[in-house]
Amino acid sequence: MRNTSFVFRKACLIMFLIGTQAFYATAQTGIFYYPNPAENYVNNKLLALTEAPNQEIYLLGKLSNASYEKSIPYFCRVDKRGNLLVENALTKHQIYDLSALFILNNQRVEAFGSRRQGPIFAPWMVTLNSKGDIVKEKSDYVVYSTIMNDVTDIDGKNLMIAETKVDNNKLYNINLVKLDAEKDETLWSKRIESNQNEEASTVITLKDGNLLVLGKKYSSDLSDYSPVLYKVNPSGKPLWRVGIPVPDNFYAQDIAEDSKGNLIYMCSYSKEYMGTNETRVIKLNSQGQKKSYNVILDISSNGLVMKPEDKFVLYGSNIKVHNKRPITKGKYVVIGSDLQPLHEHELSKTDKPDSQMPEDVAENLPTTSDLTSGILLRDGRVALAGRIYMPSNPSQANPYGNDRNNFALMMILDDTGRF
Repeated sequence: MRNTSFVFRKACLIMFLIGTQAFYATAQTGIFYYPNPAENYVNNKLLALTEAPNQEIYLLGKLSNASYEKSIPYFCRVDKRGNLLVENALTKHQIYDLSALFILNNQRVEAFGSRRQGPIFAPWMVTLNSKGDIVKEKSDYVVYSTIMNDVTDIDGKNLMIAETKVDNNKLYNINLVKLDAEKDETLWSKRIESNQNEEASTVITLKDGNLLVLGKKYSSDLSDYSPVLYKVNPSGKPLWRVGIPVPDNFYAQDIAEDSKGNLIYMCSYSKEYMGTNETRVIKLNSQGQKKSYNVILDISSNGLVMKPEDKFVLYGSNIKVHNKRPITKGKYVVIGSDLQPLHEHELSKTDKPDSQMPEDVAENLPTTSDLTSGILLRDGRVALAGRIYMPSNPSQANPYGNDRNNFALMMILDDTGRF
């Protein structure tokens, strides 16, 4: 099923085309999944996405083999209706993980991640053309293990990279790198020194020109971790450091800035064996002090996307027990500026591809899914991306599930949060 895309939307007109063609919908919003283009890399998960000036959406994923021992980058372009235009599996480039995708002012497409360098890890950066082919690759040799965690665009030319770097004392701290992406030049590299192990999660550019770095700080025996938040100036000098009052050992965390300069923080918790999960959201002032909070049940969020009027979308999955086993179902929740839920949706057997599967298979062995990345589009919609574990041919789904792999998944929400 190469070069195939499936586009779904409730209550829309669908035209069925036969063979290697696709389901196409007339609406601009919906659910989309894209089969894997590499024969030996059967599992895909989208990790980053960005919008081009012509409103196409560029997607970056991690393709893995059946045992997840090997992984390569996946690139695709889709139009604003989700129709697949270009896909490319970069089979010659083994990677450990991927963290960001940007289209810069000069139209260069830049992808960022980490690769293995013998027993340690090293940052990996590539320039892609519009077909997803690598035209330039950069992977500096490192002495100590360095994992690239996140990247933020400062001005369309300069980027700030947040890394986790190990030193010769086996202590790992957050390291910031300012990169002139147009010239592929490192302008400076500075470590945020700490006497305890700290790991980077997210870096964002603030409206005042400074940067915010969110990370994890570990206990002395590495058994627990909690959030740590730094504000740094454009030269990488820390202005303040605060902890965030939440229970230790969250699953994922993220942060964003609203229109008033408040900081919106989220972290999620889950107990798979119990089928329970929740996400905590906290509004902080510009100095990182708590103003208000709420607990959103039945979602393990991977991140958030800010919307107009200081609303935001939490995206991730709901973990539940089905037929005595835990499963995950992709889910998002739209939250108002008062941190109260406005709208939510969880993928279910009434959504495709489950609704196309034989009823007994959909009931006994539903698909599992997760939303792992998201962006606000210029027209006010929100694009969410992740993965869905499903049969390649839903209408002939195997009742034992041995015909399933992880496919790339994307959802586009309208300005009300519906799809």
